[in-house]
Amino acid sequence: MERNYAIDYMKFFAILAVIVIHTSPFEQTTIFGVDGYNLDFAIDTFSRFSVPFFFISSGYLFARKLMLGNTKSVYFSRYTSKLIKIFACWFAFYWLYDLLVKILFESFNIQSKSEILSYINESINLEVFVYGASSGYQLWYLAALVWSILILFIFMNLNRLNLLLFISLLLNGIGLFGQSYSGLISLPFTTRDALFFGLFYTTLGAFVARHHGTVQRTLGKMSPKVLVITAAISSTLVLVERCITVFIWEGEIGDYFVFTLPVTLSLFLLTIIRPEMGKHSFFTKIGQESVGIYVIHVFFIKVIQLVVDITGNNGVYETVVWHIIFTPVVFILSYITYSMLQKTKGKLVWVFHSLFTSLIGTARKNYNCK
Repeated sequence: MERNYAIDYMKFFAILAVIVIHTSPFEQTTIFGVDGYNLDFAIDTFSRFSVPFFFISSGYLFARKLMLGNTKSVYFSRYTSKLIKIFACWFAFYWLYDLLVKILFESFNIQSKSEILSYINESINLEVFVYGASSGYQLWYLAALVWSILILFIFMNLNRLNLLLFISLLLNGIGLFGQSYSGLISLPFTTRDALFFGLFYTTLGAFVARHHGTVQRTLGKMSPKVLVITAAISSTLVLVERCITVFIWEGEIGDYFVFTLPVTLSLFLLTIIRPEMGKHSFFTKIGQESVGIYVIHVFFIKVIQLVVDITGNNGVYETVVWHIIFTPVVFILSYITYSMLQKTKGKLVWVFHSLFTSLIGTARKNYNCK
């Protein structure tokens, strides 16, 4: 299978958008007389194509590899095992990070059995495996992707991809009422998960993969500008949709919307008809590391905000300069650090394992002494 450089190129913008969502630029300030909340609301809304794009591209690449290979079960096992390992490793990382912060800055007593058990019960439960709930809040995507890929694999083996696309579209529509449309009908459960969110876009990517030749022949002669304009218009409609559902219907500030579909699909189809786009771009190189940037960027957000808080410089949050530089600083640190971690992966695992073993050993020793 020939490499699609355009997907990695687009992933650069998608991962940047994810970081923008989490750093909330201009939220607590005023710029050029505009309330920062409204500016952040607009920026956040335009950035919401990012996670659906990751889902649809993952479904596409997974299905393409599955259709080209003879050992489907082997590839499925390797793919999901890799995702699970990434999730488990970074869940443990954020779990330990939060524990250390509690010990150093929140008077957490590691010698107290009740406090340790309380922390474990609060942070490690069934929701972790279903919704990806953890101190590293962005990890929900990995959990959702694993479940989505599992369901997709089953339906592809049964040759029922069309049926799954219909079911997942229906579930995605229902899921809207757990999002901004909760002002009309409020669901008593979360819909930012595999079943209501990730499954549809992952399946849609697989559907495009199955009809790859037809898509290229049908859209191959189309000007890329058509898809870009469609994505731009759809993004504007997402903003209008979100304003109506949040400010008029008083729904929650959700993660996906009706017009998320045309935005995501237009951008993704652009990568299909122009696979060479961004081939020699530095953005493409960064996009190849999007998963690594995704899992580590929250750490830098937390660390930077922690330093600001403990040094008593909270006023910086209200400055325009902070909101201009915070996002790119997090992005650059995340990319550089993850690239370095890839080169020292073996040593890092050893240090991480030693730290974890030490903490567990200390806890057990204190329990035995009581």
